[in-house]
Amino acid sequence: MPYFELQLGFSPSFYRGGTIRVEGDVTGVATFEAGPTGVFPGLAFALPVDSERMVTLFDCCLGVLTGWDKRWSRNGLGGIGIEGRFDSTAATPRTFLLCSPNCKGAPLAMIRAALDCFPVEHCSGVAEAGLENMRSYFDLQPPVTIYPETPIRLRLAPHVGIDDANAVATRVRALPGDVDVIVDVSGVENVGQALAQVLPMQLLLARRPAVRWIAYSSDAAALGASGVDPVTIKTLERARISNSGHPLVLGGVVVSCPELISLARSRSQAALATGLMQEYCLTSEQAARGSLELIDFMQTHQIQSN
Repeated sequence: MPYFELQLGFSPSFYRGGTIRVEGDVTGVATFEAGPTGVFPGLAFALPVDSERMVTLFDCCLGVLTGWDKRWSRNGLGGIGIEGRFDSTAATPRTFLLCSPNCKGAPLAMIRAALDCFPVEHCSGVAEAGLENMRSYFDLQPPVTIYPETPIRLRLAPHVGIDDANAVATRVRALPGDVDVIVDVSGVENVGQALAQVLPMQLLLARRPAVRWIAYSSDAAALGASGVDPVTIKTLERARISNSGHPLVLGGVVVSCPELISLARSRSQAALATGLMQEYCLTSEQAARGSLELIDFMQTHQIQSN
């Protein structure tokens, strides 16, 4: 097995990007990195890669480069751009550009093989959420993941839906009946739908010891309405930060303009309100409230990069 290095830089339309790097020969190391953006600091997460995954990835890379189709590089709307580089002792270094949703066939197989170097159950924290988003772009994120922790943690995918109900129920039924279980819905975009259409709530509510839950505080009421005892819910507070790492004001306005951030940091409310009105077509009342929210936000958060 020759030495090789694959680098894939992902640039999603609506989420924080990141870079996957896999290098080695018989075995290797996979690294997921993301630079600082907005209030998000940089991150680096690494895992060892076994020989089977290295062989699969190497073969997939050769499949892409030997069967290159220029249509794979066509830009699409609302997708994800991927800047790639493949370097090996067995091949000439190559750079390439891929664009989803045109990434099917050989490119998708290569992307799947690269993401498979980060087994879902071995990822955690910020890297867990970042890789979930990457997989979701390509429909590669499993609807539910069982983490071999103590207690066992069952985490639902961001875009889980009614079509995943049978798969989720099967995993729940396979859980040992006498162990502690945590159901983590903190990554789910529509928790109400997941409770009503995806999770086998009767099975979960009947478990003893009682299932514990992890959810954002905004979803606690939906859990209670589904029969979950509030004392079993660990609530998280949702930060006023967009998926790309920038401040959110007025419940959904993403502020990434460096000039506005600077005004908020210096507490120049009047100038900031005027800037918000001009930048986002807000009313004077909305801009006044938004300026106060942004000034308050900047007192507790440090912008890492704009």
